[in-house]
Amino acid sequence: MQAQGLSLASGTESGRLPHVPVIGCQTRALSGILWLLDWTASRALKRTMKLLFRCLTAAVWLLAALAAFSSEADAADYAVAVGRLEQAVREEMTAWGITGISVALVDEQETVYAAGFGEAKRESAFRCGSISKLFNAVAVMQLVEAGKLDLDMPLERVDAGLVPINPFTNPAPVTLRQLLCHRSGMFRESPVGGYFDDTQPGLTRMTASVPQGVLVNPPNTKTRYSNVGPSIAGRAVELVSGMTFREYQRQHILGPLAMTNSAWTVKDLRPGQLVQAYMRVADGHGGFVRRCAPVFDLGTIPAGNLFTTAGDLARFIAMLAAEGRAPGGCILKPESLTQMFTPQLTSEPTGFGLGFLVGKFREHPCISHNGAVYGHSSSLVFLPDVKIGAVVLGNEDVVNARIQKLANLALSLMLEAKRGEEPPPVPPALDLSAETLAAFAGDYQSQSFWAKLEVKERRLIANISGQATRLTAIEPLRFLADSRVSDAAPLTFVRNDKGEATGFTMGVQKFARVAPGGPEIPSDWRPYLGSYGPGFIPLVVSWRNGHLYAMTENMADYRLTPVNRYVFAFPPGLYADEHLVFLSGRQGKPRRVDLANMILKRR
Repeated sequence: MQAQGLSLASGTESGRLPHVPVIGCQTRALSGILWLLDWTASRALKRTMKLLFRCLTAAVWLLAALAAFSSEADAADYAVAVGRLEQAVREEMTAWGITGISVALVDEQETVYAAGFGEAKRESAFRCGSISKLFNAVAVMQLVEAGKLDLDMPLERVDAGLVPINPFTNPAPVTLRQLLCHRSGMFRESPVGGYFDDTQPGLTRMTASVPQGVLVNPPNTKTRYSNVGPSIAGRAVELVSGMTFREYQRQHILGPLAMTNSAWTVKDLRPGQLVQAYMRVADGHGGFVRRCAPVFDLGTIPAGNLFTTAGDLARFIAMLAAEGRAPGGCILKPESLTQMFTPQLTSEPTGFGLGFLVGKFREHPCISHNGAVYGHSSSLVFLPDVKIGAVVLGNEDVVNARIQKLANLALSLMLEAKRGEEPPPVPPALDLSAETLAAFAGDYQSQSFWAKLEVKERRLIANISGQATRLTAIEPLRFLADSRVSDAAPLTFVRNDKGEATGFTMGVQKFARVAPGGPEIPSDWRPYLGSYGPGFIPLVVSWRNGHLYAMTENMADYRLTPVNRYVFAFPPGLYADEHLVFLSGRQGKPRRVDLANMILKRR
């Protein structure tokens, strides 16, 4: 599998900024001085000044040449890093069945590397999913700078029709700041235009359905991710600017950034521009079927509908590195970016800023966001103190852990090349006997998921709520878990006094061993089993180990907790604090379900 596109010797095609215009400006300045002296100096003085001018010009060209040489030498320092990154990209594609990946690396304001692999070319467009939220937040902040929006005013002052039902006693108002940092209490998806809706209703109809919903949490009490919140903020951009969101972005962000290969709607894509993408679709029987991903506009356009390239997103990173400046003018003031890079409405040092996820990469502040939408997985990362960043885009659904691994590797390799910072050591794999591994095999369940562990060919493997997971031992009870949704996630087993494995922890999930099978499903719940919603993204309800589970977004089975006969609560995860309601028909067999405000028909 060969990389398509740039090598480090490709000159300005790689995004390098040319140095000649700077030389021209300096030469013209010196020429102006000489012209002025022509009016006032003697011939001897003029001859002296002309000689001085020639010397200064030669010095300017020499310094520029040395700067260019130094710049090229700096770029050459990335050669080893690029080689290692390319090897890792090919390995991930082979191991996880990803057929197309596009990558771009940025140092300061220069794209130092960009390439496509497999089915992806350097200029191929992908859906970047929730990276769209960053551009939406920039639009809001531009209007805040212009005095047309206020981050902390009640949302009703923008438009009362944007506010859902607020059932809480004396609640704080919903604000734009809350919407952009996921602290508004908003539900995840909208009744119209939610993630399961392929009717392309548009942003206006989508936000018009918001008042039908009910806030899940009181405003500013909990961080809970939502696609509806940022979309409402995008609608506010339309209302105060008098422009469609798509047109506002074209004039004020994409255009000035020279992102000429990006589009907010399907109709604006050039023929053949979008890379073919693929999905693993839940088949309703515990397995998946691979198929081509559908292409349509989300109702939540500002939250996830941007079509773009790695090269265009590199220009966005370059703007961040330039503190808001771009070829087409100032995008944002530095102080606005500082605010966006600061966790909001929390005292924690990490969390959501305004659009951006604010965290740490080793000891460096890290600004990032990833995305996942219908056959596309994406990651954008930026270290503002070092001014390096990376973009990785893939044409496979729900492989965010693999894409994030490559983005993190890119940062690590760039830090090593630019700063000499060596990456932390990788713990060596521990060779455990088949007998030792067999003691861990069995069925487990946590507050959110089920898990089945088996030993195959002297290797411990897991199926965690539908996600095939590879486990690598690094200590007798400690493993690293790799899957489409986890990258080297620590997994630690727990033993009882007899030395028997009774469970394991993985992140916040605490799994306990259970006997296989479990009790029979209650007769009232048996009619609930089956598939609901669109064929490309079905909701699949199943029974396992004494619990109902719901497979959502072709990602994982989530354990349901009964509230009453018809209503079940979701655990921590995609739909935390929300509910699945079975809308029963004749003989108690539901023809539809209400998935967190979205009505899905039985298949």
